[in-house]
Amino acid sequence: MEQQAPFESSPLLGDAARLSRPELEALQLSKLKQQIARLYKNSAYYRDRMKQAGLTPDDITSIRTFTERFPTTNKADFLKDQNEHPPFGERLSIDRNEVALVNMTGGTSGQGQEIYGRTHRDIHQLGYLHALPWYFAGLRRGQIAINCVPSGGLTTGGWGPAEGFRIIGATAFNAGGTLSTDALIDLMVRIGDVNFIYASTNYLHTLTEAMLKRGISPKDSFPNMRGLFIAAEGYPLEWATKIETHWNCRLQEGYGSTQCNGFGGSTCDNGVFGDYNGRGLIRLFEWEFLFEIIDPDTNQPTEPGERGELVVTTLSAQGSPTVRFRTGDSARYIPWDQVDDGRAWNAIPCGEISRLDDMMKIRGNNVWPSAIDAAIFSFAEVNEYAGRVFTENGKTQVLVRIALNDNALSMTENQKTNFLRSVQDAIKQKTNVKMQIEIAPRSALPEFTYKARRWTDDRQEGYQL
Repeated sequence: MEQQAPFESSPLLGDAARLSRPELEALQLSKLKQQIARLYKNSAYYRDRMKQAGLTPDDITSIRTFTERFPTTNKADFLKDQNEHPPFGERLSIDRNEVALVNMTGGTSGQGQEIYGRTHRDIHQLGYLHALPWYFAGLRRGQIAINCVPSGGLTTGGWGPAEGFRIIGATAFNAGGTLSTDALIDLMVRIGDVNFIYASTNYLHTLTEAMLKRGISPKDSFPNMRGLFIAAEGYPLEWATKIETHWNCRLQEGYGSTQCNGFGGSTCDNGVFGDYNGRGLIRLFEWEFLFEIIDPDTNQPTEPGERGELVVTTLSAQGSPTVRFRTGDSARYIPWDQVDDGRAWNAIPCGEISRLDDMMKIRGNNVWPSAIDAAIFSFAEVNEYAGRVFTENGKTQVLVRIALNDNALSMTENQKTNFLRSVQDAIKQKTNVKMQIEIAPRSALPEFTYKARRWTDDRQEGYQL
């Protein structure tokens, strides 16, 4: 296998690594003006939005003008447009004959699935936006990669990985969705020299858990592992530490979506640990995107370090571009000049991405599942958990069922009582909500193959007469 060169020298990155911040912003503005002019001409959806705001393409003279005057759009807007003008909506900015691939969102928000038409260039970009972060993470030509995300189908994530591996020249086994976890482990053991794994955050947890149950040590069985790359969900740092220890390999992370046509940013060479409350940074691919983080209530930009809603504009996507799309994802903004590594790219902290619509209102408190994850997975004894909010006798109740790992199953009853009290206190400190905690067998809790949905809210049922 070839020797790994610094990622800045990769032809995938081109001149982006060497751009100063003024040069990068000039490139963004140039691409933005071309995109807006094209959409004004070719997309009735965006043309109408601009007219309603009193805008023409000539008015977009700066990024600030764009973010202050161009209206935001969201999932509900896209769904309404495509329902009125099926299948792609009037936001499609190409001739229907140029659509080479159809992608849809996963529908996990419960609102419906957006439909995206891709051109051949969009498909190439889809591969590029997967290959780039994996190259950053250390994947090189000829190395063996395991793709744990289901391939094919309608989702962007089903098509991008295979294209990304092909661009890099890696030897890829696209096993996601085709093999059970045990069968995947059997395949990996049979291959032996596995160098890279791409998985959702939760599935990497599932895979590691299953190996340990079978007495397989990941670091001993796969000593040449170069990279573990995750996406899709937040996680506590304690969990990331355990993963790196089990695999003896650096953990890397990317942020992406269907709206981005792939990954919009990733860790570079430093991994998920760093100086931002212990977390590393996902550096944003700003030569392809314009990212904003805004207060979801006021629509105003957040200050550095403040949490807000991530808004994305694709600067070169052709078929179904997104312009000031409110993603519903919550993140914190870290400006490029607060990071001393010579790169002019803004960032968001690793492991903190969460969904605004995941927030639960419990006894007057805004409770985020990610906060509960951080509290529970800070305990080494925990394997998995599931939570339920329900109403009993007119009162809101919260039950958290925890499965212990094998090493903790031998605790005495007194130790278990103290452990549950400690978990309860940790959750209360993070959420201001006291929850009932109980131990459950692992088989009684759900297994997640992609995105984890650990919480159910059954309160409406409790009010039925």
